[in-house]
Amino acid sequence: MPIPSGKLAEILDVAEDGIITVDSRQQIVLFNRGATKLFGYEPEEALGKSLDLLIPQKYLTTHRGDVETFARGPVISRAMGSRRTVTGQRKDGSEFPAEVTISKLAAGGEVLLTAIVRNAEERKKYEDALLRLNQELEERVRVRTAELAERNLLLTQKTEENEMFVYSVSHDLRSPLVNLEGFSEELHVAVQDVETLLTDPRLPADLTAKARGLLESGLKEPVGFIRTAVGRLSRIIDALLRLSRAGRVVYQPQILDMGAITRRVVDALRRTIEERKAEVVIGELPRAWGDPMAVEQVLANLIGNALNYLDPQRPCRIEVGSCSDGPNSARSYFVRDNGIGIPSAYFPKLFQTLQRLHPDKAPGEGIGLAIVRRVLERLGGTVRVESTPDVGTTFTFTLPAPAER
Repeated sequence: MPIPSGKLAEILDVAEDGIITVDSRQQIVLFNRGATKLFGYEPEEALGKSLDLLIPQKYLTTHRGDVETFARGPVISRAMGSRRTVTGQRKDGSEFPAEVTISKLAAGGEVLLTAIVRNAEERKKYEDALLRLNQELEERVRVRTAELAERNLLLTQKTEENEMFVYSVSHDLRSPLVNLEGFSEELHVAVQDVETLLTDPRLPADLTAKARGLLESGLKEPVGFIRTAVGRLSRIIDALLRLSRAGRVVYQPQILDMGAITRRVVDALRRTIEERKAEVVIGELPRAWGDPMAVEQVLANLIGNALNYLDPQRPCRIEVGSCSDGPNSARSYFVRDNGIGIPSAYFPKLFQTLQRLHPDKAPGEGIGLAIVRRVLERLGGTVRVESTPDVGTTFTFTLPAPAER
């Protein structure tokens, strides 16, 4: 059975939320006890009064417009999930945040608007506390980020050499690995040929001789190249294991046979040298003082660059030699080529990391010459460049002389 109107009024009156109904002129026609608790007005003080009574002066114009828009619009109600937060004004003039759900009903030729109002002060406290917490967290994150950035900068500075060395290993592994891949393929093909010949029951003497020739020229020589390349790769890995505390590479200085080191580098690059039909001339190279693996890196980078940037218009010629233009306490060496050359305007960037003048000529990350300078500085040496475009380039570097004994 339907609820009598008197009972319905009692139900509305005992509701905790404020329930307020206004007519088309925005005059209050229903004001329950929940609304009295929120606003401080007794029902008889509010009934018949304008809704403006409950709204702060600064919000009146906006609030009236919003109510009129809702009354004329197609929406019948705003559900609890879409509750709006507005500012209410109590009888004593104090303001408070309120959640409002509004609905409308056409009755007796006019539109009645009913608002269910709930005090949102507690929620506002939580929201404000959450906002402060977020701001505090953001500030902590900002401070922590700044601290981490400073620490990262210090860490970067401390580990720069370690990173450079890792890059150098990656950079220098390419040439040996190219040799390994190329010559292992030759070995595979040669072995297949030999196996085919030796399993033929009708194998005549001339085929036997051919097989022996393949074993000598097709296997023995490539195996020698592979052993050279693998040896260099092993020395690079050994250098990686000599990383010390604070990210510093511990070099093992000793008297260097510069001629032997240069020949090892040239042997490791032999396949590339032959493919590019280059000539490498090694002159007299006096002994120096330094770490053999580090100096091998220097020569591998300089000779490798010369091979990468040769001039296709003429046969490539690379010279490795020594000169006497340095002090008595140092040995001076050069790597000279007749390649495409380097414009002088590029010299200031030449030894910087990730700088490449001709990225289309050869693969790489532009760290080779940065490695050369860093290694030589660590060893107490220097490096400089002279170059003329379309003529060639000469890199001259120094190393300490062996101590007299």
